[in-house]
Amino acid sequence: MKMLFALVLPFLLSPSLTPKTSFQGKFFDESQMLDLTPSTKEEIDLYYKDVDTSLKGEDFIASLYDTISLDNSFLSYTQVNDWYKITDRNDALSQKIDPATYQFKDDKNENYFLVQLYSSHNDDPTKAYNTNVNGNGWAKDETLTSIDWESKRKNNGNIQIDKEHVWAKSHGFAPGDGDPSKGAGTDLHHLIAADHNTNSAGHHNLDYGEVKDKENSKVLYSYNADGTKDISGYRGENEEGIEVFEPMDEWKGDIARALLYMGVRYSSDENNSKEEPHLVLTDDFSLQDDNDIFFGVQHGLSTFLEWNELDPVDDYERQRNDRIDKNVQNNRNPFVDHPEWARKAYAPDTLLPFDFSSLKDKYEAYVGVDFGLDINFEEKVTVQATSSDPEIVEVLADKKTIHPLKAGTATVTYVVQYEEEEQTFTTNIEVAELPKLSGLPENNDSYLFTIEAGKKEKLNLSLVGGRGETLRYRSTDEEIAGCEEDGTIVAKKEGECQIEISILNNGVEVVLASLSLSIKPRSTLTYILIIAGCVLLLILFFLVIFFLGRKKKKKVKAKQLTKRRK
Repeated sequence: MKMLFALVLPFLLSPSLTPKTSFQGKFFDESQMLDLTPSTKEEIDLYYKDVDTSLKGEDFIASLYDTISLDNSFLSYTQVNDWYKITDRNDALSQKIDPATYQFKDDKNENYFLVQLYSSHNDDPTKAYNTNVNGNGWAKDETLTSIDWESKRKNNGNIQIDKEHVWAKSHGFAPGDGDPSKGAGTDLHHLIAADHNTNSAGHHNLDYGEVKDKENSKVLYSYNADGTKDISGYRGENEEGIEVFEPMDEWKGDIARALLYMGVRYSSDENNSKEEPHLVLTDDFSLQDDNDIFFGVQHGLSTFLEWNELDPVDDYERQRNDRIDKNVQNNRNPFVDHPEWARKAYAPDTLLPFDFSSLKDKYEAYVGVDFGLDINFEEKVTVQATSSDPEIVEVLADKKTIHPLKAGTATVTYVVQYEEEEQTFTTNIEVAELPKLSGLPENNDSYLFTIEAGKKEKLNLSLVGGRGETLRYRSTDEEIAGCEEDGTIVAKKEGECQIEISILNNGVEVVLASLSLSIKPRSTLTYILIIAGCVLLLILFFLVIFFLGRKKKKKVKAKQLTKRRK
């Protein structure tokens, strides 16, 4: 019997029969693991497929609302600190995450660092820190020159990370009655990890804006882990004589796009509540909040539209947008994906027939991999595009496509003329040789390999000369073979297909190698083992029935014997 159980045990413990363990993955679906992959252009386009881009103004806002308000899932206020470890994570300084096994409790002390709104040195490991230093649990010790992680001591009480409501919670959805409810008050697209001092002493519940006289205004500072501090903004009167807070230029675009998002996501004026207030962006300073009916106002719309163009979207902002969408809220900030939509939504009368707001300061490209710049201009606009070194980078005839020719750096300059206006835009293209794959056979163009149907085989490949890209695996025929994210090939049935290994560069999929895969039939031994396993399971089943039957008969006989004796 023990021998029989030992033979059957492997089948009982096979992946298809073992129960699936609960996983702390997506907030709205805990059965899924974390998704930290960047969204592709195709994924983003699919998300906005129902948005009518021919519309403008309020009609366009209504079309965006219908998409970004669909099936949202919000955190509670207390859950936000944990989720900052994902959404606001500084990947360059923090420990690496395995999406399949990650748990919030694994991140503690200096294992992870956050990107703080208002701070200037988020990428400096001597200055960065995280939410573990918050609150009274960490003693203040002014004799220290930096955070003492082991003893939980910090050198300054201002070293702390706040949950900053970019749209101040007193403006429409939380009139001083404790933690915000799930919804607008916990919406991560505007609830951002931020420097404590700048939040409390700078922004607080003021409107953002341009301070007229910075020399005579209040200067705000962000505090760093090494005891240093940096100017983080100014608090003073704007041109209208109203007190506002002005952050540093590097954060103005992030703040503007967060506010523009809030004005769309909470644009509905039906059934206002703390969770779903009615929020309005305006230049009319006479329009004020009415918290009794959950109506909130943010003044300075024209300024935010300018900030959106002054400080373009960066890679961290895109990453945060992706992680909020894929892991928490199931929605995106359209003005991070399409900053050019800001004026279309809020100020269609100011739209120019050209838009370079999405042009990045720098692009990392590879030799021979063409890519398009996200710029737009109409035929009535005169556009001249020149490369500082045409031997390194060429701009093709459409003036949008970049053709990298050899390794090096070149500056592309656009001179845009419309009516009597002339504007200049520049971007730097850093070109490197195409990376190679390590782990493939040398001098083999076909890379032919064979797997038996029903089995798996992992490709142990790595990127040589890349820029931190993640390898992507794709089968040309999913019915024959599939690919897992880590490069494991799953052989499904007999046949042949190709396995393409690629990276994503500037939204372009670059195939580095194509492997020819041949799936052969299961071996006779495999079928014998499967049949033997099934037979053993049947034998076990009948043995259990047999022994249960004998046990039952013994009980009946025992009862009958007892009755006779009586």
